[in-house]
Amino acid sequence: MSRKLFAVVGDPVSHSLSPLIHNRWIAEAGLDAHYSTIHLQSANAADDIRALATEYSGLNVTLPHKMAALEAALSATPETRAIGAANTLSRENGSGWTAHNTDVAGFSDALTAAVGSNRTNLSVVMIGAGGAARAAVASLAASGAKLAIVNRSVANAQALAADLAPGAETGELSQLAAFAETADVVVNSASLGHAGGSLPDLPAGRGRAFLDLSYGKAAAQILEVAARSGWTPHDGLPMLVGQAAAAFRIWFGISPDEAGALKACREAVAVRA
Repeated sequence: MSRKLFAVVGDPVSHSLSPLIHNRWIAEAGLDAHYSTIHLQSANAADDIRALATEYSGLNVTLPHKMAALEAALSATPETRAIGAANTLSRENGSGWTAHNTDVAGFSDALTAAVGSNRTNLSVVMIGAGGAARAAVASLAASGAKLAIVNRSVANAQALAADLAPGAETGELSQLAAFAETADVVVNSASLGHAGGSLPDLPAGRGRAFLDLSYGKAAAQILEVAARSGWTPHDGLPMLVGQAAAAFRIWFGISPDEAGALKACREAVAVRA
């Protein structure tokens, strides 16, 4: 049997810790498999992702291709179809992709690390309305959290709310401070750190949680700004490891060592800093 190939697809993707995580778990389980990165810059991302099914047994998909990943799949889980974005693809019976969204589980892990497990009446401001935001909003709406979504395009925020959280408030990114004034936690799912963007002014945090779903250098600048305003910063490494573990279970039917992988990721980020 030939070695099974897996990869993370995105733009950018060179910073990704997914190969570190999955190759660690592959080695621990004694599997004949390898996990790499695929830098995909394409106006036809769905077609390119679809074509990868001839060579790869599974993919993780990151910015900005999560919606294209769903389009590329032959089938999808009901939850993934409802969210409208996929971050994990599995190849079934040697044919095309089946789409999954393991970001929901990963986001739940990250939010628990930031604020604990009680979500009832939790007031959350979500920055962004892309693929990662869709999974996070679905998770928050299901838990009974009070939600506001701010985005550069308020129309996209409104569309996200209509799809997954009809009771959510929406606004422009410039309105972040007003929405954050009474929030328990602010979550940044937008690519501000990747794109060199800046965070609008925040009110005094008074120790409240600010969670950036990125990690490493992409999150550092945003989290530093939040910390200067008195917010307690949390990065997206717990989400990365949580969604990776869910993907690993889909591909191999094995529950991996998440604590060990998170520790290895923290060490890798410290070296890169």
